[in-house]
Amino acid sequence: MDPYTTYQVPSGDRPKYTGKKLVMLAPGASMKNIDAEAKEAALRLAPSSAYRKHEEDYLKAFDEGDGIVFEKFGVAVINANNDEQIKSLVYAHSNFHYEEPERYLYALEGPQSRNFGLVLWQLICRIFGRKSNPPVTGPNPDPVEPLPPLPVFENNTQAYWGLHALAALSSSYTGKGVKVAVLDTGMYLAHPDFAGREIVSKSFIQGETVDDANGHGTHCAGIAVGGLRGTNGPRYGAASDSSLYVAKVLSNEGIGSDSGILAGMEWAVNEGCKVISMSLGASVEEDTRYSGIYNELAGKAMDMGTLIIAAAGNDSRRRQGLIRAVNHPANCPNILAVGALDRRSEVADFSCGGLNPNGGLVDIAGPGVEVFSSWKPPQEYAILSGTSMATPFVAGVAAQLLEAFPDATARDLWDKLLTHARQVPLPSRDVGSGLVQSPQ
Repeated sequence: MDPYTTYQVPSGDRPKYTGKKLVMLAPGASMKNIDAEAKEAALRLAPSSAYRKHEEDYLKAFDEGDGIVFEKFGVAVINANNDEQIKSLVYAHSNFHYEEPERYLYALEGPQSRNFGLVLWQLICRIFGRKSNPPVTGPNPDPVEPLPPLPVFENNTQAYWGLHALAALSSSYTGKGVKVAVLDTGMYLAHPDFAGREIVSKSFIQGETVDDANGHGTHCAGIAVGGLRGTNGPRYGAASDSSLYVAKVLSNEGIGSDSGILAGMEWAVNEGCKVISMSLGASVEEDTRYSGIYNELAGKAMDMGTLIIAAAGNDSRRRQGLIRAVNHPANCPNILAVGALDRRSEVADFSCGGLNPNGGLVDIAGPGVEVFSSWKPPQEYAILSGTSMATPFVAGVAAQLLEAFPDATARDLWDKLLTHARQVPLPSRDVGSGLVQSPQ
C-alpha cells in the first residue's frame, strides 16, 4: 500500500485556553508547606508522586481535589473557577509565585484534503526544475554571507533524503544506550519495523491507550529512532539503537493540554530520558512573551540532564510573504526550537521564524518536507511535511551526540548540536545555526 501523504497546517484558529491555571512555585518549596498554604486558600492539591506507579491517573487530582503539583518541576495546575484563591496565594504567600493560563496544544498535522494544491505545486516544480520555495523578504533578516551551494538531497536505496541531509550514513553513531522520549499522539506499538524493540510507553490521555490512532506520534518516533523500511529497505530513522520512550500526551484527535504535557515530561525525566522530542505546539502572535513557567521547568530539566526539543510551528505562508512567530512552547529560550528545510536546504514555506526578540528564536533546522517514516495501519508508512518532522531528526542526532560524548550535560548537548550544524545561506531567523548534522 502506498504511504499516506500530507502537509501540516497551523495550530491557530482553535481553542487556546482550558480554563485551568498553571502556578510557578518557589524553588525548593516543600510539599508540606505548599499543602498548608493551599489549604488556607481552601484548595486541595495532590502531589504528582501520589501517582508515581500510575502516572496516567494524574487526572484524578482534578476530579478528587482542586489540582496537582508536579513536584520535580515545582509547578501546580489548578482547576478553573479558583481565580480568587490563586490570586490570594500569589499575593500573600511566598511559595506561589505567579500564574499563567493553561493552554491547549496540538499535533500540527492537517487532513490530507487540505494539501492537494501544495502537492501539485511541488510536483510541477520538480518537473520543470523550478525552486518550490522562492526567497521571501521578511522582517529584519540577518545579512547572509555567501556559502557554497548545498547538494539536492534525494531518496535512494540506502536511505531517504533526510538522513542524507544529516550525513547520518557516514556516522558510526546510532544513539546506542541513550533514552529518547517522544511526547505525541502515542505509538503504533505493533509496527513491523519496531519488532523486537523494547518500547517503554505511558498514556496520559484519559480513556485512550498508548496505541496511536492518529499516526503523528508513530511518524515522529520513526524519524527519531526508527531503522529500515522492512527487513532490507531504505533507512529512515536517525538513531536506530536508542531506547524509545513514548508518552501519549495528545489524544487520537491530536489535542492535549499543558497539564498532560507536564505529566509526560515529568515521567520522561523520572525515567532517565536524556532527550525529549515534542512535535506539538500552540500558535502565538508576534510580540507575545514566552511562557515563564515552561522556560523555568525546561531549565530545571536541563539541570537534571534532559534536553527538551520542540517544533517551531507551521503557521507561516512564506510564498505569500507571511512569516509567523515560533509556537509555544518552542519559543522558550530553554527549549531548542527546530525549523524545517526541504531537500534543497531551502526554508519550508510553512516554517515559523524567530520574530520575537525576547525569546522565540529558531535555534536549528532539520529536514521537514516530504519526510518518509512509520505510520499507523493499514498504510504503516507516510510522507509528511512540517516542523513536526524536523524536530525528531534533531532529537535523533542529539542521541547520536550523547553516544559520542557520554559525559555531555544537557547544556553541552545544546551547544554541540548548534556547533556541529551545517551552515546554510539563509537568515538565522529562519534556520538558527543551520542544518543539524550527525557526529562523524
